[in-house]
Amino acid sequence: MQDAVWIVLALLQGPAPVAAAPLPLVVDPIVLPASAVSGRLTAPPGPPAPVARVSAAKPAAPRKPELVKGKAELSYVSTGGTASTQTIGTGAEAVFSPGLWRLESRGSFLRTRTDGTVRARRLTGQFKTARRIGDAAEVFARANYLRNTFAGIDNSVDGAAGVTALLIKGEPQRLALDSGFGYIGEDRTRGPGRYLATMDLGLRHQWEFTRRNRISNDASVKADVERTSDWRLSHVAALQAALNAVLALKLSHEITYRNEPVPGFTKADTVAAAAIVATF
Repeated sequence: MQDAVWIVLALLQGPAPVAAAPLPLVVDPIVLPASAVSGRLTAPPGPPAPVARVSAAKPAAPRKPELVKGKAELSYVSTGGTASTQTIGTGAEAVFSPGLWRLESRGSFLRTRTDGTVRARRLTGQFKTARRIGDAAEVFARANYLRNTFAGIDNSVDGAAGVTALLIKGEPQRLALDSGFGYIGEDRTRGPGRYLATMDLGLRHQWEFTRRNRISNDASVKADVERTSDWRLSHVAALQAALNAVLALKLSHEITYRNEPVPGFTKADTVAAAAIVATF
């Protein structure tokens, strides 16, 4: 009887459930990325990294020539003791360069006073115009005025015209050779005056090793066309060093030699000066 009961209960419960084996995971490598197949997770792709662009440095543009430029300078020397002496010197220069033309104007003044009495004065003025011809030449015309009681010259006016050869041009050095003919009318404090036609030669060199720091040398020779023994030589050497954007210190030495000087005066006169220069 009990066996029959157990058989009925077993039939009512049904067969025992069979544990299902895990299904294998099939992965299609074509659909999923390689990182997912290999089991590694990667961040979703973002925007492309910026590419650094390296551009070649542009060459510095050449400095444009200034249309108008000028400068003014002042020097002063005072001594005391047995004799009180004061020497004052001033100068100014302006250059106007419209296109192929160049206009220059300059002037200087030097005075020496001893014990309250003016001993000597020197006043100079120059106006020059030049026009460029091609790349290596200029034609020029200039007029000079001179009053120099240091050398016995009461008044002197001379003019000249000629050609300038630009031997070295540009930066940092410039070298020019002037040649031409002129005329001098000279009144002297002693003896008769001189009125003569001249042959003029000049050599000008400038080395501007940095802006507003330069060395310059200007030399010129004037000779009488008829009497070659009457000739004059002048040379000015100058060194300029910048102090700031406007001011500079200038040291200069000038020598003037006259082979036939005014009676009672020496052949050579020299001027050494230190001045403060303002450039604009």
